[in-house]
Amino acid sequence: MESSNNNYNYYILLVDDEKDILDLFTEYLSSNGFNTISFQNPLDALEYFYKKPNNCSLVITDYKMPQMSGLDLIKKIKDTNCKIKTIVISAFIKDNLPYDKSYITTVDRILEKPVYLDRLKKTVQELFQQSIFSKKPKINKRKKVVLGNNLKISNLVLEQITL
Repeated sequence: MESSNNNYNYYILLVDDEKDILDLFTEYLSSNGFNTISFQNPLDALEYFYKKPNNCSLVITDYKMPQMSGLDLIKKIKDTNCKIKTIVISAFIKDNLPYDKSYITTVDRILEKPVYLDRLKKTVQELFQQSIFSKKPKINKRKKVVLGNNLKISNLVLEQITL
């Protein structure tokens, strides 16, 4: 794990099994004012995320990694916090993503390798702007809990049940 020590509002979880790419993205984003936490192993990234889910505003992950795919990582993270923005980076977009339609609901942006650093920065900034000015939050509707006194909670939605 590598972490920048900047005191900024945004936290980016970077995951790529290629150390050189991970170091390059971490250094570039940190030097541009973004607080980053980076991992080569997606399982380590997921473990960190589960311990500190509120520290993450954006996930940038490689698509193809030995321990877990980037899409599987994003699905697990979004099961915990569906508002987190996501970017998948891959050299295999043309070969893999058209056949795996599950990414449509979980991935906010896809960047094809090689990724130009200015494009990465612009994409990160756009996603932060969307999350700041978004009026309509995303709600994970899969989890529903029924409580006593006729109250029903569906993640962020609380409504009175009329009998």
